[in-house]
Amino acid sequence: MRKERVFKKRYVLLPALFFLAMFGLAFYFLSFPVGQEIYKNIEVNKSVSLYITQVNAGAMTSFSYHYYLYDEKYGHDFMNHIDELTPFMITNDDNAIVAVKEGHIYLNVHGDIYSFRNTTSLARVHLTAAPY
Repeated sequence: MRKERVFKKRYVLLPALFFLAMFGLAFYFLSFPVGQEIYKNIEVNKSVSLYITQVNAGAMTSFSYHYYLYDEKYGHDFMNHIDELTPFMITNDDNAIVAVKEGHIYLNVHGDIYSFRNTTSLARVHLTAAPY
């Protein structure tokens, strides 16, 4: 009978290092920042503004457009507060028609809507959506 171990340390160490490297890469790319810039800014009333940002997640993805309602009491620099805010709508339609009448926001979207939440107390949002 041989006097050797059943397995060697390198057979356990190499897969463990490979797993840690893959986990590190996945964590890096999941926390990769996306580029956002203000696409449009529309005043809803004296204290609330509608900001539409164009989001670029990389060369292999198309632009998406995030719609935010921002209370101006937090300051006039929207981009400093963007990480704390949640968009109420995300779409890929860059030609969405936005109309503001008497504090109500009317959106007419032709394209894909990835997310929509009408739970804000800052303004009423009316959405009309249709496929391409």
